[in-house]
Amino acid sequence: MRVSFIIPNWNHKQLLDECITSIKALTGDFEKEIIVIDNASEDGSAAFVKDAHPDVILHRGQSNVGYAKATNMGVSLSGGQMIFLLNNDVRLFPDCLQRLYDCMEDNPRAGAAAPLLYYPDGRFQISCRRFPSPAALVLEQFGVFRLGRFRKWKLTQEEHHRSGEVPQPMASALLIKRECWDEVGALDEDFPIFFNDVDWCYRLYKDTKFTIALCHGAKAIHHEGVSVNRLGFRKKINFYRGLFSFYKKHYLIRQN
Repeated sequence: MRVSFIIPNWNHKQLLDECITSIKALTGDFEKEIIVIDNASEDGSAAFVKDAHPDVILHRGQSNVGYAKATNMGVSLSGGQMIFLLNNDVRLFPDCLQRLYDCMEDNPRAGAAAPLLYYPDGRFQISCRRFPSPAALVLEQFGVFRLGRFRKWKLTQEEHHRSGEVPQPMASALLIKRECWDEVGALDEDFPIFFNDVDWCYRLYKDTKFTIALCHGAKAIHHEGVSVNRLGFRKKINFYRGLFSFYKKHYLIRQN
């Protein structure tokens, strides 16, 4: 089984090195292909990867084209039967890939699978959400978990440990069957930073018969947001811009 790891990178040489090293340490009988799409980093990331990891397929862009376009570019260069979308700030546990693969083997309907994520200090990370309906976001803001048939946006820690199928995990670490990716389609590049993974998962459930599995035995460390946090106040602007684009695409236009 050949697995293609797709890693967009922007100015995080040390974390990228830890990410690549964790991939190389993965257990299981897999042929691994690592593809790094560098979004014009200024910290020497590309040169470092070329020297320290010469077996990695490296594409160095001339500008920061955003996460979605970089990911799509990486997938287009890949040849694996499975695609592993991976943020540069993720470090996989050695058995993570094997456990994700076994999870999907046990659930043939699963077109994608995600591990449980933890912060570097060991705290559990909320990584799975429902789709961001207006009601779900309102409940989230007021700290209300459930009101009638409506539930808040983020799944609770208990739901993470209880659930085997989830609507939308973050694409920080997501293993995808090639046939699932092909059927759902590439990430929508109109969502350059935020909500491209939300949109992709929404299309998976709307347009295909695949599901997304959350594999409790698979684990990874995620620093969360190290690249987007560099945007400062622009992070919040881009978040709400992505949210509005998601509503426009899947709610407003659909109803007209």
